[in-house]
Amino acid sequence: MHNQNTLVRNYSMLKDATYKEKSTMLISWMPQIIEEVKKDLKHEHLKNDFKFVKKYFLGKNLNKLTNEEIVNAYTLALEQEENGEKIAEFIINRWLLKNAELYDYFEGALLQISNDFTQLTEIDADKSQQIVEGAVSQYGAVRTYLFSVMNSVVFPKEIYEKLNKRAEEEQKALAAVEDAQDEHLSQQSLKDYYEEQIARLADKYEKKLIGMQKKYIQDTESLKKQMALLQKRLNG
Repeated sequence: MHNQNTLVRNYSMLKDATYKEKSTMLISWMPQIIEEVKKDLKHEHLKNDFKFVKKYFLGKNLNKLTNEEIVNAYTLALEQEENGEKIAEFIINRWLLKNAELYDYFEGALLQISNDFTQLTEIDADKSQQIVEGAVSQYGAVRTYLFSVMNSVVFPKEIYEKLNKRAEEEQKALAAVEDAQDEHLSQQSLKDYYEEQIARLADKYEKKLIGMQKKYIQDTESLKKQMALLQKRLNG
């Protein structure tokens, strides 16, 4: 994440920040942001920006790009490309569209402060904390933080710092859960594999035993017939 001084400076100028400046603040969150908008990027931006594709994805199948490849490309583009502002605008607006319920929540909360909340310069700390708590309880700290930065919510810097810390802690917890789930899935996959192999072997040997049993019965019946025929000849 960005260092503390950078965060303080950016939060204080967030109200007038450009899309590119906001994306720079959120650069370490790009994996989470891109994950939500990657379909839009693939189906719209990449299909129309041939120069971008040629520079970052030359010779690659766009339908098979990994999340890491997309994140790396757009992170570089946001920092280096002349049209970085347009790219940032596309990404941020698409993320906000996919999180419209957060806008509804914030709009309702801010209307309680002012009917013209877009003109607010800073929300007092107590009210800000109430808004944050309500949002976090419904949508989580990560989404609340991302929305607040993207939409230039005028929280005091100390509220942003606390929210950023909560978002980082939440993301770490989510990552730990995902790792545990992956580990469980790996163990379950291994268990399923061995159970499948055992079942296959059991079926194979069961069929083999049935075949041997049939052959034994056939051989026994044949032997009985031969003995009966021999006995008949001896008696004759």
